[in-house]
Order: sequence, then structure tokens, then C-alpha cells
Amino acid sequence: MRDDALKLEFENSRVLSTILKFSIPSSIGSIIGMLCVLTDRYFIGQVAGREGMSAIAIVFPYAMIMNSITFLFSGIAIIIGVKLGEDDKDGAEKILGTSFLWIILIGGALSVFLWLFNNKILLLLGATPENIVYAKQYTYYIIPIAVFQIFLGQSTLMRGIGYPVSAMGVNIFTAVVNIVLDYIFIMKFSMGILGASLATFIATAMSAIYIVVYFFYCPVIKLRFKHMRFDVEILKSVFKIGSPRFYNQLLQSALVVVTNKRAGIYGGDLATAAIGIISIIRNVINTSLQGFNQGTAAIISYNYGAKNYKRVKEVVKIQLWTVIVISSLLVFLMFKNSTEFSKFFVKNDIVLIDFTSNAMKINLCMMTFTAIFLSCNNFFQAIKSSKIATNFFVFRILVLNIPLVYILSYFFGEMGVWLAFPVSDTTVAIAIMCLTYKKLKKRTY
Repeated sequence: MRDDALKLEFENSRVLSTILKFSIPSSIGSIIGMLCVLTDRYFIGQVAGREGMSAIAIVFPYAMIMNSITFLFSGIAIIIGVKLGEDDKDGAEKILGTSFLWIILIGGALSVFLWLFNNKILLLLGATPENIVYAKQYTYYIIPIAVFQIFLGQSTLMRGIGYPVSAMGVNIFTAVVNIVLDYIFIMKFSMGILGASLATFIATAMSAIYIVVYFFYCPVIKLRFKHMRFDVEILKSVFKIGSPRFYNQLLQSALVVVTNKRAGIYGGDLATAAIGIISIIRNVINTSLQGFNQGTAAIISYNYGAKNYKRVKEVVKIQLWTVIVISSLLVFLMFKNSTEFSKFFVKNDIVLIDFTSNAMKINLCMMTFTAIFLSCNNFFQAIKSSKIATNFFVFRILVLNIPLVYILSYFFGEMGVWLAFPVSDTTVAIAIMCLTYKKLKKRTY
């Protein structure tokens, strides 16, 4: 998509049709990408049962830490979108080259750190003698994946410069390769959890390499060696925009650790395994909506850079109503089929299935408010109000969620662990909705 076509699409086309054009491929890509996770968990549940699912819950913060760095670099797409809206193509290419060089350095450093301290980190996360062997196997190929994971996250940039279908294609390719390799390594070669880890590594690496090559030939902005410099100022600007999602993901990791440990105190490996399943369902709902948010973010960022504030308001209104309807339907389906969702991962463990089904209904009952919060926060990030977005993420997890896990579990046991999530999600959603409404009433931001 050339510069003039991008301008026509983002500034002059009908708002709803533009949103659908960018958000539907984004949502499909995100959902299909989530199939990678579901496939991994399904096969692990079949071959390793309760202990395997418990190990996955313990290792989950590893993936969240890598995602946090990926989200830190999500500022690339937003800043480049604003630059293109300002008709500054050279500035956009400088940001692209510098950012990609920093990805290699920071991603590599993260992998080295996790590799050196893997055993200590797993014990800190709450690994037990029953599940630590499985946890080590799963991290064997996950740890070296950091650089590739961050590059794979730049599919959002492909969407932001006008190629939503290409971005979706990357996610579909990753998912298909992962699923096929999962089946081969786990079911045919009997590699167990190690096979799931290897499948994820290969699929992610292949897609990441494609994305890097893609930007060397992209017609809108090109990755050029002359722009690959360790420019700290550009890195700071990227991190400033990506920091809200970065802090959110880090805090989410801390929340997972706290939740695992508090649930483990009252329910042992049974409760920890239940968390492993519930977190997957929660992520499915979030991912379904996050893809839609990513599609609208590109439109908001461009029009914000072009000072087309009326169009920004229209996009946000459509976005909010859409996520409310979709999330409500997904929560309803979860309530009606919680037992079936639990059986999908562990068919023969009746105790775990019943336990997870009941906990799931409590933990996920207010996910519509979670969806509202994420959409409003997406708006603040897209207009470069990163401080507001960061503060809300911190408030949600550090002020509400983590303290509530401790307080409610003290009074209600494991039930309190599940209750902490809907209480915190509802509170923070109401707060950010009020601020979003106030912001949208202004003529400028």
C-alpha cells in the first residue's frame, strides 16, 4: 500500500469499513495464533496430565516476560503510524532500523539471563518436585526464542502501515507450523513436553525471519542498514509508547506467581493445574479482542498524527461497543460450556475437571469489564498518552488485583483467589471508562 493509498484508507474511507478491513484480519490472526497455545496445552494435558498442566502454569511467567519485551517494542508501530500521518517517511525508516537493531541486542540478553538462572527462577515461581522436570523440559527451547518472539510481534507494524492481511498470514503460518510440529514431535516421536517446546521454537523462528526479510522490500517503509544504529533517543521514544503494555505484562507475571502460590497453599497441584487451564481460557477471550484493538490502534494513531480528531472519536465509539458485545457472548459461552472446556485439556481427571469448571465461572464472570478496560487503554496508548495507560495498568494489578488475592484468600480460601479477578477488573474498568468519556468530549487531545 503506497503512501497516497494509505492516506486515502485511513483518512477518507468510511470509518466502519476501515475498522473492519484492519480489525478482522488482526482478530483472525490473533485467534489463530492462540491456537498454537491451545494445541500445546492440549497435547501436554494428554501426555502429562495434571502435573503437566501444573508445570505450564508455573512456566507461564516466562512467556509473559518475553511478551512484555515484545509489547515494549509495540511502540514502533504507533510511532511509525504517527510519522506516516505527519508525512515523515524518512523519520519512520530511521525508527524502524534502530528498533530492529535494539531487538537483537535486548532479546539476546534476555535469553542469556533466563538460561543462566533457569533453575532458580523456576523454584522462585513455585515449581514443586512433582512438576519441575516438566517445567525444565518446556523451557529448554522456549528460552532461546526471545529474539524471534519480539520480531514476530512486529506483525502489528505490518498492519499499521496498511497490510493487515499480510500480518494475518504470518500468524496463520506460525499457528499451522506449530500445530503440525506439535503432532509430529509429541504424538509420533513421543517427545512429550520437550516436543511442544521445540515446535514453538521452530514455528516462531521461521515467521520472525520472514518478517525481517519482508521489511527489506516493503513499499511503504524499508529496513535499511544505514538506519541500523544504537540511537538511544529513538529507543526511549519507542519504549515510552510501549511501556504501558510492558508494565502490564510484567505485573501480570507477578500476579501469576502470587496467584499460583496462594492457590497452591489452599489447593496444592490441583489448584495450580486449574490456574493453568483458566489462564488459557482468559487469554483466548483477551486475544480475541486484542486483535480487534490492534486493528483500531493503527487507525487511531494515523488520524491522531493527522489531527483528524473527529475520526478518532468515531473509531473509539465503534471499538467499545464491539468489544462489549463480543466479550459478553464469549463469557456466556464459557458459562454454558465450562465443563467441556476443562475436559478438552484433561479428559480423565474428574476431580480436576469439576474443580476447574467451578473456579472458571467465578474467575471469568466479569471479563466484559476486562475487555472494556483493555480497549480504553488501547485508545490512550494510540494517542501517545502512555503515562495514563501505564498508571491504569499499575493501578489494576499492583493496587487492586495482587492485594485482593491475598486479602480475599485469607478470608475465603481458594475461593478468594478466584474472586479477586472480577472485583479488580470491574473497578478499574469503571474508572478508565469515566476518563475516556471525558477525553473524548474534548475537541483536541
